This record gives sequence, structure tokens and C-alpha cells, in this order.
Amino acid sequence: MKRIVIIILFSSLCMCMKCEDSMLPEGIETKVYGKVYDSSNDIPIVNLKLIIQELNQEPGFSLGPNIHNLGEIDSTYTDENGDYEINFETTGRGDTYRIFSPRNNQVWQYYQNPVHIENLGSSNEINFDFLKLHPIRLIIKVDNDLEFLPIRIRHLFTINRSLTDINSTSNDIIKLIYVPLNFTTKVEFYRTKPDGQNQLFIKEIQPITDVEPVDIEIDLKNLNFEDY
Repeated sequence: MKRIVIIILFSSLCMCMKCEDSMLPEGIETKVYGKVYDSSNDIPIVNLKLIIQELNQEPGFSLGPNIHNLGEIDSTYTDENGDYEINFETTGRGDTYRIFSPRNNQVWQYYQNPVHIENLGSSNEINFDFLKLHPIRLIIKVDNDLEFLPIRIRHLFTINRSLTDINSTSNDIIKLIYVPLNFTTKVEFYRTKPDGQNQLFIKEIQPITDVEPVDIEIDLKNLNFEDY
């Protein structure tokens, strides 16, 4: 019985090795169009970049194919009404095409994955419903006696790399965060003590109701932080 199982597995492996990678021909013209909108606040998303991504799925030894990202083959930006249109052609190197907007501080995408383009060679209407984000300027007044630098900053809607650490107590520090309208958010400040104990200070940001720039002052002191 064991010998039969081994033979079956070996045969299946050989069949997988014989599978050929099927790429689509070059020059298939496809149209993708639609609207990017913030339905929660009835706002079109203007000047948002959308990318056509090409992939190639190769047969593999696992249960699924090996997927290779071949990169961006076309892109566009939404207009003043949130509308967009892209006309692209297949390159002859891939077999799967997706559309997405790269993570940015313009919108919150609800962790949405790239959307598969189904109808190659014809028209595809693909709409996106995102939350429009608006900047808030944080004026962080750092206490001269603040200990255990650096202070790390996190905010749900703001890309982490745009919130650099606080490494000095010499001046007020300006940081930009991005929030949707009518939404309470929290800014989290982290630090680590020499003994390895982590500490956290959470500042709640009250909802904004219009798109005008807002400044918020935050006092950053030792007594703000608690162990967690």
C-alpha cells in the first residue's frame, strides 16, 4: 500500500512538471473605467493614482501556482469627479491583470486587495469606495525632562513611514496625520524603558467636520505614559 501511495505521488509530481506556463498573447487591448468615491461623506476622490499590475502564474509543486509580479504596465489619475479610465495592452509576459491604488495618505482603503480584471479584450467597470482623508497638524510640545527616547508614533489612517520618531526634546515638533471626516481617531505614542518595559500614551483626536486645516496641540510628558 505504501508503495502504491509513493507511485501515485511521484506520478502527480511528474504531471505538474510537465504543465506549461500559459501566457496571454501580446497586444490584447482592454479598457478599465469607473469612479473612486467616498460614499460615507458624498465626496469624489480627486487626483488619486490607479495602477494596472501584471502577474504571471506558473505551475508549481504546491497546491497553488507560483505567482510572479511583473510590475506596473499602465496607470492614471482620477479627475475632478473621481472618474478614471485606463486603456492598456497585454505584454505577452503575463496572464493575470489587476487594478489598485497604492497605499497613500489621500484615502483609507479598508485594507482592500487589488481587483482582478476579468474581461480582457473588452470593457470593465470597476468602482472603488474609499474614505477621503484630510490633514491635521499635530504641534507636539515635548517636555524638557521627557525620558526614554525615541518616542515612536502610530496612527491608524496615516502611513507609518511618514510619522518619524521623536528623538529630541529641544523644540516643538510638527507632525501631520490624516483623518476622515466625522471620525474619532487616536494617536499612539510608544517608548521603551531601559529594563525593556514598553509604555504607551494615547491621545484621542476629536472628529473634524470640514476640510479646512486643523492644528492640535499635544503636551508630551513622562506622566502621560503607562506600562502595557
